[in-house]
Amino acid sequence: MGVRGLTTYVNNNQDVFMKKYYLHDTNLIIDGHSLCAQLYRLLNSFSAFGGEYDKFASSVKTFFKNLRKCNVKPYVIFDGCHEKKKLRTVFSRLKSKLGGTARLDPVTQDRLQIFPFLFRDVFKEVLNDLKINYTVCEFEADDDIASLARHMNCPVLSYDSDFFIYNVLYISFNTLEMKPKPIEENGVKLYAMECKIYKVQYLCEHFGGLNEELLPLLATLLGNDYVEKKVFRKFFSQLKLHKSKKKKNEQQRSIHTLFNWLQNETLDSAIEKILGRLKKHQKNKVFLTIKRSVEGYHNENCQSLKYFDIPSSNCTQKSCLKMPNVEEKADNSEVDSTDESENTDEDEEGSQEDDEEAVIDEKLELIPPWLAEKIRRGQIPYTYLNLYVHHLHVCNPQAEDFTEKDCFLCTLPILRYAFDILTDFSHDDCVYVCRENYGYKKIIVGKEHAIPRPLDVPFEEINDEQLKLYFQHFLNLKLPNLNLAVIEMLPLNFHLFMISILYWVSTCSVPVAHVHSLIMSYITLEVIDEKTGTARGSYLFNNRNAKKLEELRKIPTSIAISDDELFLNKNKVKYEDCLIAASIILKHFEIDDSIRKRPKSYDIKKIHSFAQFQCILHQINSLNILCGSPFEMTRYSKCYNGVLIYNIALKLEKQADPVKFLQDYIKGATTVILFYKSICSVYKQLLEEMNLSNVQWSKRKRNRGKKDLQEDQSFFIKGFEADVII
Repeated sequence: MGVRGLTTYVNNNQDVFMKKYYLHDTNLIIDGHSLCAQLYRLLNSFSAFGGEYDKFASSVKTFFKNLRKCNVKPYVIFDGCHEKKKLRTVFSRLKSKLGGTARLDPVTQDRLQIFPFLFRDVFKEVLNDLKINYTVCEFEADDDIASLARHMNCPVLSYDSDFFIYNVLYISFNTLEMKPKPIEENGVKLYAMECKIYKVQYLCEHFGGLNEELLPLLATLLGNDYVEKKVFRKFFSQLKLHKSKKKKNEQQRSIHTLFNWLQNETLDSAIEKILGRLKKHQKNKVFLTIKRSVEGYHNENCQSLKYFDIPSSNCTQKSCLKMPNVEEKADNSEVDSTDESENTDEDEEGSQEDDEEAVIDEKLELIPPWLAEKIRRGQIPYTYLNLYVHHLHVCNPQAEDFTEKDCFLCTLPILRYAFDILTDFSHDDCVYVCRENYGYKKIIVGKEHAIPRPLDVPFEEINDEQLKLYFQHFLNLKLPNLNLAVIEMLPLNFHLFMISILYWVSTCSVPVAHVHSLIMSYITLEVIDEKTGTARGSYLFNNRNAKKLEELRKIPTSIAISDDELFLNKNKVKYEDCLIAASIILKHFEIDDSIRKRPKSYDIKKIHSFAQFQCILHQINSLNILCGSPFEMTRYSKCYNGVLIYNIALKLEKQADPVKFLQDYIKGATTVILFYKSICSVYKQLLEEMNLSNVQWSKRKRNRGKKDLQEDQSFFIKGFEADVII
């Protein structure tokens, strides 16, 4: 949740509070959402085009392979549902994210760093691939992360200032050198990742033996996601702020002053003095906030132990704090001589409502044990946790057209069905926090989006086979005449992808070029990459393989297949054909230089269409998990690269027959073309049986110069290319 300003304070004093550390031969507890975000921030990715998930997966895989090289065993823990008291912070951050996303384009994407829609799922894909242990908490994960680290006596890796307060060994991500280096310890040569490690003891020793049990109190006073600093404004108004010759903001001075003040206090005396400066009606609420904060930082009840198959130990929880008996004003030592009469009764009454809002209701949200078990085992998608607890789903900002309706709206029937399953069809509505122009609003997802209950069995008692019928029931009603026998002809990991395309076409206006660009993205990432070693950088790739490519084009692959026979086995696609296809397609992984020079040529209408598809793909896959996974999950890193999809869609937009065009475009790649045409044939059959159709693409006219026409949208820029091996 973070303590405001504390990361800056510690970073500015790294030499005092941190020591050099070589990470090797140890367990490591990882804050999953934090690491995911930090790894993406290091990536030079084009977020304005909806996510390069293959590129991100490669980066994540490299990180964990580096840990393995250093003999570090990671245990990853993810946050779950938002706690009720944090919802206001969630909405505040949402407004900020929407403001940034509205400005997102090929020029601003480098500095805005908006996270793509599916990046967290891709992160988990890699964890599954590498068989790395992870679990999802029911709520905030920080307490569990710290408790597990203390239990295993190993470091925590995160970028969250809360861990400067917890009594754990803490590696702040910004201090970690990503590349392992050879070192020698006790005559043994090994690999390690250099970093800096923080210990509470370093901080306490610096401040004259400060009692570490006071640190959670400091976090509460400074304000975090659960309590605002303004609750304690009277306390701070009477505190002598540290004076510094260096330019420091008020928060930095407050932190330093609090450390100095706490040196001479016990936990009880500090709490008594803080509460003594509050009005009577505020004391109990503020004390409860402090109590929850202090107990959270000392939590020894680690729920994650059993999900990592780690034996638990008999830990005794620290005794609970008791409300001190304080007068209206406490001892005024250590405070400024400010005349308290300046704070008039009128001011205090006017701020009473703000104070009560700032101290969020401490009601404990409960998740039943059977559902908590499903969450921990990954059987309930994280995207549905707030739906169950708060009957709420919050939009996830992504690149889209802000002059159009929220791209997630097309998935409301899926969201509503998931809500009904989770809550046993017992509620009239749930709430979706929707993008509205450049802000957000709450909309009711009512019965108009609901579908009838398939079985009169409580969710808790449904067996696996019954659960799978729920998914079938949804398809029957929302995609009538869908022929699952035809779907089953496709590769297993393409089933949900094709179902998502069909749902997309049935609910949105989808040009045929957009469908073909998605199919080509899947073929490139799933089939061609697997054969050619997943290189990036067309110029270097073609130079390296020039001689081989010249020979292959002289004698193209021949294969005997009848006109009505489908070629849907990716393992039969030839390496040589993938080489030819890659030599042509790889240039479309880069954005054209002209789009940077002329940002208005960036087609936000196309981006919006593909944003709708990402929402649908994610919701279909999430519903599949909730319904016991009757279909194999889509691997987003193996099917979706936003830049590639955009560029191919741009190339196809004026083609009357995309199949014929692409057949000519990658001419010579015989088995790749057969695989592509077979998928198109299945798609066409499904479309006809379901009485669906694509639309003609229409958009604003662009003035195209003679040079633009000659280049034919080649998207080939040496200046932006790199020879990257994924």
